[in-house]
Amino acid sequence: MGHFKINPADIFFILKEQLNYGQLCQLERYKDLDEKTLDLMLAEAITFAKGVVDPLNDIGETSPPLFENGKVTCPVEFKAAFRQYGEDGWTAASRDPAYGGQGFPHMMRIVVNDFMYAACQAFNMAPSLTHGAAHLIESVACDALKKKFVPPMYDGTWAGTMCLTEADAGSNLAELTTTAISMDDGEDNRFKISGTKVFISWGEHDLTDNIIHLVLARIEGAPQGVGGISLFVVPKFRVNPDGSIGEFNNVVCSSIESKLGLHASPTATLNFGASGDCIGYLCGEKNKGLSHMFQMMNAARINTGVSGMSLAGTAYRNALAHTCQRVQGKDVAGRKKGSVPIIDHPDVRRNLLWMKAMVDGMRSMIYMGALREDLAHELPDGADRQHHMDLLDFLTPIIKAYCSDMGFRVCETAIQCLGGYGYCEDYPLEQYLRDAKIMSLYEGTNGIQSMDLMGRKMMLRNGAPFKAFKHEVARFCEAHREHPELGDRVRALDGVGKRMWESAEYMAQKRESDPLQWASYTYPALTAFGEITMAWLLLDMAITAYPKTEKRGKKYDFYRGKVLQATFFVDTTLPHTMATIETCYRPGREIVIMQENAF
Repeated sequence: MGHFKINPADIFFILKEQLNYGQLCQLERYKDLDEKTLDLMLAEAITFAKGVVDPLNDIGETSPPLFENGKVTCPVEFKAAFRQYGEDGWTAASRDPAYGGQGFPHMMRIVVNDFMYAACQAFNMAPSLTHGAAHLIESVACDALKKKFVPPMYDGTWAGTMCLTEADAGSNLAELTTTAISMDDGEDNRFKISGTKVFISWGEHDLTDNIIHLVLARIEGAPQGVGGISLFVVPKFRVNPDGSIGEFNNVVCSSIESKLGLHASPTATLNFGASGDCIGYLCGEKNKGLSHMFQMMNAARINTGVSGMSLAGTAYRNALAHTCQRVQGKDVAGRKKGSVPIIDHPDVRRNLLWMKAMVDGMRSMIYMGALREDLAHELPDGADRQHHMDLLDFLTPIIKAYCSDMGFRVCETAIQCLGGYGYCEDYPLEQYLRDAKIMSLYEGTNGIQSMDLMGRKMMLRNGAPFKAFKHEVARFCEAHREHPELGDRVRALDGVGKRMWESAEYMAQKRESDPLQWASYTYPALTAFGEITMAWLLLDMAITAYPKTEKRGKKYDFYRGKVLQATFFVDTTLPHTMATIETCYRPGREIVIMQENAF
């Protein structure tokens, strides 16, 4: 029996009532679609997640991949699921039909990933990485490479990876040592690749007959630093002119990691060219590899936030189901005789309400970001399009860091609701917790994300991303500050927001005058921005739901829940947010001056 749990009503409330995602069908690119088609597609995705992907979660834990003689063997169910995932169109749901895509809005890929990651995080990383690699080839490679590699990746015939990290060059890619030497053999842009990459998710497996690696390397004679990095398409097996698989390309897996979680996802160390020529094809422009890879990296950062949120969502739903069924203890107020379901206990209810608010708020944050990405790409050139791009740029590190950190916290709280049972393998929560932890480390640790937010994103385009975010929150507060039920909470958000804007400007100055002190407090600042975003979107959901809360009947309790989660979150979180903001002003320099031998 699977453990994946989701409430479709929560999904469609955000999509349809809060965000009006049907508006995407008015864009030229999606004019042949309608909202009903989008609804049906997502209903099918939930069915696929439950029927095909969810069973893999237990299988991957009890029968993880085996590494022997340089090869990784996965459970047979994973291979069948990967191929069906591609054939049914999920890998390329949002991509160009010219290369085998389904042509749905970008937003739909994010929503579909919400379901698939929750059903089996370890598995869904494989098609998600494949999609990212194929889309990057589609975006920047020459036509010949697009035709050769993209269609078989989108349809599930081949898989893909991103290969950035090296043992001595983790987040600091400027130090990478993998090299590329031009073959000068009459075929354009062929290079011999040599080097070792580590921590490559799904870097070796038998789900497909070929794996297409996107590798960052430095062409011989290129400048040092990030300005000398290029991007290469490096297949595990060479591809013949007719598209068939050729000889081995000397991409050798020397080991896979033993990890805390994600046991079903092989994390590989790959050696390129150590045992013979390894041929790679230049993808995009020379020395522009890092800027090209940022397309895939930014998508991966958002998907890391999606993963944290989706694991939190199924953890919360599993905890809720248990607390409704588990009978233990007396009602503290004596309202019921005998033992009661533990959902009647106030402390359990506190945990459940906090988890509910966190999951709904994070989901709204991510879906809203996905909607803005479609608008940023598909609206005509102009101020509106640029505003959506600016907002997405600002939200990306918040989505990655806040949702990955809080996703882990929700999984932890879900375990707490089950008591000792939550700590046992009989229930899925301990696996969710282990699987979720990596999300705060993937794609640049959350401390790095905070420095990106409070550094580059504050300065980018003369501060346009920060101004776009500030404008959205301020406009919301101005529109709803006199709301009959929620106006006082909106005004509270407005007050905290204004203090945050002042703090952000202060920290921008501090970055120039005292960078060590600035870097000591970027993470608290990101946390505060995350909480402000949550309060804004939870209140937006509450205001959307409010007219139906005045109607009688149990079916309207759903809408009353949207209001209660917002008031609970705002009242119990924003005071802490204000305190967090104030810490960014403190003059104490303990973090900076502490001697290493005093820690």
